[in-house]
Amino acid sequence: MKERLMIAADIGASGGKMAAAVFDGRQMHINEYWDFPNRPADIGTALYWDAFGLYHSVLDGLALFRGKYGQADTFAIDTWGASYGLLDGFGRLLEPVYHYRDERTLGTMEDMKQVMDEWELFQLTGCQCNRTYTLPQLYSYVVQKSRILESAEDMLFLPDLLSYFLGGEISCEMTIAGTSCLLENRQEDWSRQVMKRFALPEKMLPPIVEPGNTKGSFGAWVTEKTGMQKTRIIAAVSHDSAAAVAAIPDFGKEDLYISVGTSISMGIEREDCLLTREAYEKGFKNTGGIDRRKIIYRDFSASWHINEFLRTKREEGKDYTHPDLIWLAQNTPSPRVYIDVEDALLGTAGGDTCAKINDYLQRTGQPLLEKDGEFIRCIYESIAMKARHYACAFRELGEHFSRVYVINGGSRNGLLMQFISNALDMEIHAGMTYATISGNLLTQLYAQGEVTSVEQMRQLSKESFELKVYEPEQGARWREEFARYQILESSQSIKK
Repeated sequence: MKERLMIAADIGASGGKMAAAVFDGRQMHINEYWDFPNRPADIGTALYWDAFGLYHSVLDGLALFRGKYGQADTFAIDTWGASYGLLDGFGRLLEPVYHYRDERTLGTMEDMKQVMDEWELFQLTGCQCNRTYTLPQLYSYVVQKSRILESAEDMLFLPDLLSYFLGGEISCEMTIAGTSCLLENRQEDWSRQVMKRFALPEKMLPPIVEPGNTKGSFGAWVTEKTGMQKTRIIAAVSHDSAAAVAAIPDFGKEDLYISVGTSISMGIEREDCLLTREAYEKGFKNTGGIDRRKIIYRDFSASWHINEFLRTKREEGKDYTHPDLIWLAQNTPSPRVYIDVEDALLGTAGGDTCAKINDYLQRTGQPLLEKDGEFIRCIYESIAMKARHYACAFRELGEHFSRVYVINGGSRNGLLMQFISNALDMEIHAGMTYATISGNLLTQLYAQGEVTSVEQMRQLSKESFELKVYEPEQGARWREEFARYQILESSQSIKK
């Protein structure tokens, strides 16, 4: 058979990665990865994403891969969720693309509660909304009496916007729309009720397409700059978290995934959403996955705390690497103290992270730490304990799982993987450090008909990538430690 060449762009909040991959009829092989920066623009009065810089980076990557590997059959983009661009009636961008942490939404969640309480919004959309979602960003225009929405003919989320820049088609991929809090609770169509209640114009909602659909081909302006001809633009699983889940080998209904990056997203896949009061109170969220499957998940900070520790130590003149931290933690006895990785003060950027950790420990009646190895081991073990906390919460909801998969960049940290296995008291399968971009590429094969089901996608992933198995150790000690952690929970020190 003719080999298929695919190119994927996976864009995260701190940088992007492109990959060129070949399918030979049996396995998918990644030829090359290419990285590029993502630099938000803080202009003092507003914080924006540099959408045009990302567009030019994608063009550069396409030209690079065209020169090395020839014409690509397909191309697709995935990104983080919630960020959007507004187009006028001429298809022109009305304003720069706002960063989801722009301060215009600081008070919007309180404004929204005057329109609809959080429980009703969860029932309508399946989302546990915060100010980074699209709905609060759009509602801030209403509160501030901005007239820009009157001129908006289309709203496109970032992967759809970049695809529009490349090919000119206006459509919205289903899984990225699930990050907006604008879909109805099945995660398959727009919630007209939410739009009306928050006084948002329905005219700007584009048609929704499912993952695997084609968004046309590169425009002549792209072909001229890159040399790529007749390359089809695919609507991948455009939400990066859902793309990673789509790529997990053999993943199914009896499994739990833990995607480890700056934050951890951990969850299960079901045929329908989970909209019970108990699920809401435990903080679980619903979003769409490939083939209209539903992902029920919880997310919390993970590598954020590790990166803040690294920053603090750099400012002290200690330039640690991640391998250095792993060595320190391995060679330091457990201090047997724990932080809540969801604590609001620990989640603020800047300052002395070690001082913040000791402040938290003092607030919760735990011994203070002194050595660097104690701090990093505390962070690692606290991440593992939080993973167990939410694994237990899934079981309390009646959602049981027999296998655990840990994916994406954090799976490189073998010590953290062992701690997670220990905390869960379960075998875990860890790897696929680039699971998100792999899900993007596998969706392109799905679009080409080279695989015809999600099960075939995941079987191909199993044949193309290897996972490492970690067995739990010191089960009795970790069970005892989790019992102590639960005492912190019951004292309201740990967020539920």
